[in-house]
Amino acid sequence: MKKSTLALAVMAMVGSGTVLAAPLGGTSNSAGVAVGASNHSMFGGGNSGVALNGDASRIDLAGGPIKGSNTAIAARGNGTILKPADMGMFPLPINIAQVWKASATSGSAKFAINSVRQITQISLAPQFGGLVIGQVANASGAPLAVGSGVYFGEWAPRAAGTPPNNSTNLNMTSTSRTVWYVGDNAVTNTNMPTAINATYGVIGINGVGTSAGGTPDNPNLYKGTLTASYGAGSGNITGAISRGSSSINFAGTTISNQGTFANTDSTKNIDGRFYNGAQALAGIYKGGASTADDVAFGGSKIGGTIIP
Repeated sequence: MKKSTLALAVMAMVGSGTVLAAPLGGTSNSAGVAVGASNHSMFGGGNSGVALNGDASRIDLAGGPIKGSNTAIAARGNGTILKPADMGMFPLPINIAQVWKASATSGSAKFAINSVRQITQISLAPQFGGLVIGQVANASGAPLAVGSGVYFGEWAPRAAGTPPNNSTNLNMTSTSRTVWYVGDNAVTNTNMPTAINATYGVIGINGVGTSAGGTPDNPNLYKGTLTASYGAGSGNITGAISRGSSSINFAGTTISNQGTFANTDSTKNIDGRFYNGAQALAGIYKGGASTADDVAFGGSKIGGTIIP
């Protein structure tokens, strides 16, 4: 299956009555970001969600911060202020956050990126802090539809004091910075396909709003190609993603029959999962020395063969 037909294939599965897997993912720090099915009272729905800063409820990524940010940006431009009305809330004159969107490519793989910098804390809204959401996109550059969405990114708590209305500082130098990933239709031990030199165009998110990570409207990303081979219950991922002189080598990363992959080498800690019949993947890399080195990554298949 080619990448351009991914969304149509997933829609066909839904229409045929096929039950899609529940949202699954991972995080570098569950106290910062916990992932799973969204269950927030206002921004729920059972799709991919995140609970932020120890909150008990997971907000729906597509229906919450992504939808709200895109509504505000469409009305007032990139870098605008997110208002309660943009989130479907009562139109109070409150500046909730500053929001941006960007696009990216890695090979022929395409991605959308939303960034949120919280300004005001209000009890009815999720505590976004600094939140960057990467999304695997289809061939046209539009994020994959709900039901097949794949998300990955970083979070940091809201800066202390009274943040300004206009700034690109998402507080990603915080020691509480957390990287995470989650997807709607995870591959599990019941549907892990065979992969024959399947290649993936991949990007990695790290420190958006810092000098290394670039600005929210033009993030400086890790990029590269990964190759997955899997069969008879085991397999491996090779390749690397790089940004300037910094590179993450996936050599030694093994694929399990649970639809996950991992590398626990002493110099790197990689954790991830396949989605949508292994047409997409996402995960995190924990650098070890500092949370500032941690990277969230995601990608989609651009070559090779997948046998269901």
